[in-house]
This record gives sequence, structure tokens and C-alpha cells, in this order.
Amino acid sequence: MCDTQLSYTGDDLHIYKRKNSSVYYFQKRVPSRLVEHYGKRLIRFSLKTSNKTQAKQLATIEAGRLMKEFAELSGYSVPEKRVELVDLQNIAIEAANTWVKDKQDNMLTGSVDVEGIRNGLEASLDAIQEHAAGMLHDSLKLADAPRVQRVFEGAIPDRTTSQYNALTEPQKARAFIEFAQHLKAQTQTLLDSISGFSSDIKTITKPIPKIEKAPTLEYVANEFLENKQTEMVATGKPMSEKLKQRYQVSIEFLLGFMGADYPVKEVLAPDIRNLRKVLIDTPSNSAKLKETKNLTTPELIAVVSSGQLKHLPPLSITSINQRLEAISAMFKFAMQERYIAFNPAENMRLKKRVADKDARRPYSPEMLDRLLQLTKGTEHYWIVRIALCCGLRMNEIVQLRPSDIRQHQGIWYVSVNEEDGKALKTSSSARSVPLPDALLNLGFIEFVQSLSTETLFDIPLPKQGGYRSDIYSKRYAYFCRKHELRADRVTFHSLRHNFKDLALNAGVPEVAYKQLGGWSESSVSGNYGSGLTIASLKKHVETIDYPIDEQEAVDTRLHMAE
Repeated sequence: MCDTQLSYTGDDLHIYKRKNSSVYYFQKRVPSRLVEHYGKRLIRFSLKTSNKTQAKQLATIEAGRLMKEFAELSGYSVPEKRVELVDLQNIAIEAANTWVKDKQDNMLTGSVDVEGIRNGLEASLDAIQEHAAGMLHDSLKLADAPRVQRVFEGAIPDRTTSQYNALTEPQKARAFIEFAQHLKAQTQTLLDSISGFSSDIKTITKPIPKIEKAPTLEYVANEFLENKQTEMVATGKPMSEKLKQRYQVSIEFLLGFMGADYPVKEVLAPDIRNLRKVLIDTPSNSAKLKETKNLTTPELIAVVSSGQLKHLPPLSITSINQRLEAISAMFKFAMQERYIAFNPAENMRLKKRVADKDARRPYSPEMLDRLLQLTKGTEHYWIVRIALCCGLRMNEIVQLRPSDIRQHQGIWYVSVNEEDGKALKTSSSARSVPLPDALLNLGFIEFVQSLSTETLFDIPLPKQGGYRSDIYSKRYAYFCRKHELRADRVTFHSLRHNFKDLALNAGVPEVAYKQLGGWSESSVSGNYGSGLTIASLKKHVETIDYPIDEQEAVDTRLHMAE
């Protein structure tokens, strides 16, 4: 039916039966820009099977084939393996070394007819040189001299045969011409090593060293990732699975776009800008979507470039920038290693449509009141209130362990740390946050002391790596959808905005609420000192008017006592 591994499971995959027929047919719409090429708007043909499961499998393969065909007809194609002159030269060098060594080994075994060997070498060399000259000047082909072709191709080592067989005829011709040039010098050295008509060889002809290739993108990428992991382990903070995945996905996209064997020094800023254009049209969660999950990265890039997936939600600007930053970090490493002179991915970030300060909005008083009411008796109860009253991030909360709730000089506080494999967003995120009486009065300490779980809220880590918040964020989003607690730019993170607004309205100094929330201090003075004490911070948090009334404290304690 179709010899391809490309598959597709999009919503427009359509199989059907004709009237009075048990055989399934396949149908796919032709992109409007290609209707003239195909002469029709729909492509239909028989799948030659009445088995529905088999029909779906065949249709998946055919749809994938057509998507690739559409992409290529639109001027986009999956990058092919790049063959450079140095590749052809190294094939020729290996063949020349093999051929000369074989002749040399024959001369070193027992009694030999030295004159016969000399004549044979000269005759072979003359034939090879003559045909190489003919290929250069008279457009002869390698196949025009079968004996010479057998000599050359027979000298190519097994490990290089598949690489040679994949070459085009012009590339094979160039490799042969390089072989003839290297062989001339090598054979002359071998002939000169024979003294008169003696079978003694004065010197062993040394193999020609292979030409070192300029580092490829794949080579530099592997070095970069290995170095990055080593650096992070040395700092005492090993690379998280989520960060590793981000680097790998970003660099895999670069390799899929440019080609893994593309020389790193040849990548230019326009190449990265073109890659950025593709990223802008790349669907979000492409590894999970029916339309794209079975595509390799080069295939995905080709299909995205063809405009076939514009109906799908694209990557966010934040995700695009994260990928561009990871790619830029790789090129920065290449500069440090002196592989390149400049970073082609520098300053490629996209400007956000919404400023960071406006990216999230706090919950309105009405929505916040509903949220606090609806979370009573649910898994979200304490998580929402810790975020609101302490300004902690989602992942900081859901990874908390009972041992992170501590007491110092009679003051209960949350220790936000990286102990036991916990992850923090930035270095300034590590901090101690006093628990306000509004939380303590609800019975938070009693809740913590009653636990026997590893973490406070028993949220598991994702099986594929990542953070506990990856799991909890889905649960929270479902809860909000179910109860219609949604508004533009209002998310769980909005609770940190509520905390900040509450602190500002209470007159809490900037240095205090920044330390409480783990916001980085951008001023030079922020790099000095260890910050406010627990006691000072506790005084500030108690000036905040939290929207939690005394009746909730009574109700919560009664619920806990049941």
C-alpha cells in the first residue's frame, strides 16, 4: 500500500464504504493552494480491505504520506542528511589506506616477485589516474571502467560501505577522484620503499590521517548537555527532569530544522529567525495531539511549515522564548569552546503581548470569596489558603513535607528549601515564611501533625519526570472549570497577586513582602545581608487583613475533630 513509517491520526482522517460495498475507502482534502496541482479538491481511493481496524491503520499511513507530500509540494521538506566534501575525502582516504596496506601486506609475506609487484602497482595506478583524469575533463563515469570501479569500491572498508552506497553518482565520482589523488602519493611512497629488486621494504607506509570535520550541531549539543549536567551537579543542584526535558526538546527542534550533521559554525542568525517562525506556528503539546504525536521532529517541522496545523492552538510566547533561550545557551557554550565566533541565537526572544506585571490578575473579591467557600472540605482547602496567606508558589506548596513546618522562638513558619530533592524556581526562592495567625487559628499545625504521608498534600511526582505541580495544576484547573471559577488572566498564580495586594494595602514594606514571596531583589543593596528576621516578618504578616473570618476557624476545627 505505502512503504512509509509516517503516520497520522488527525480529526480529518476519513474512511468510508461505498453503497453496496464492504471495502473501505480513504478520503483526504487537498489544501487549496495545491488543488490546481492535483486537479481535484479531494483525494479518494480504495484501501482494499473490509476490516475496519486494518483500514484505520492503512488510512493513518496514507494520511501521513500525503501530509509529507503536501509539505514538499509547498516548498518545505524534511532535512536530508548533509554530505560535505570532507565526508567524500575521508571515504577516499580510508579506501586509499586500505588498498595500500593490502599491497604492503602481500609484499611482506614470504617470497614475492618484487618486479611483478612493482609493475602491477604501476599498472593499477596508471589505470586509476587515467580514469580519474577522464572523469575530470571528459565527463566519464565510474561505471565506464568496471575494473577500476571494482578496485576502488573493493578497497572501501565495511564500516564505510553504507555511507558510500547512500551517495549520489556525482558524489561517488568525487570520492573516486579524491581516492586517485591520495593513492598516487601513497603508492609512490610504497614503490620508493623497495630497494632495487630486493623484497626488503625499508619503511612501512604510514596511513593518511582522516580529516577532522568541523563540529556538527549534534556533536556540540551532546557536549553542551553533558557539560550543563556536570556544572549543575557541581553546584549541588542537579538538573531536574523538567529542565533536562526542556533542553532536549529545544535542541531536538533545532537539529530537526537544520539537520543533526549541519556544521555549527555555518548556522547564522537568519536560520534561527526562520526556526522561530516555525516555532510560532508549532502546536502546543504536539507530543500528545492526535495529529502530531506520531511524527518525528523533522516531519513535524515540515508539516507545520506547510501550514497544515494552523487550526491548532500554538505554543505560548513563554514556551517559544524558553526554547530559544535553551538554543542560545547551547551556542553560547559553543563560543566558549571556540567552535564559533558569535551566537546566532542571541536576542531572538519574542516580546510578550502582555507585560509580566499584567500577565496575571488577582482574584476579584467576589471570586476569591467563592473560591474560599467552595474549597472547604476539598483537597484544595489548605493549598489555596497557604498561597493566599503566605504568597507561596504552587510547586513550593505541593512539595512541602511535614518537616518543613518548623518553629523558631515560638514562631511557626514554612521553610521553603531544596532539601530531599525539592525544586525551587530561583535561588531567591529559598526562604522562611512565618505562618499568620489566620492560618494557625484554622488548625493548620494540628493538620500537619496528624499526617503520615511523605508530603503535606500527597501529590505524586509525574511518571515522566517534572514537578508535583504538573499533577496538581490539572486538578485545580478541573475544579475551577467545574465551579465556573474562571476569568481572563486569573489562575492559581493569581493568589500570589492577592497576597501582594493585601501586603501593600497593609503598609508592609517592599523589602518585607519581597522576602516573604521569594521575589528577587534587583537592587545592588539586595545582594547584601541575610534579610529580615523571622520575628520581624511575623510582625508584618500580622498587620495584613486576610479574608478569613473567625467563623471559618470554628467550622474548620469542628470538621477536623469529626
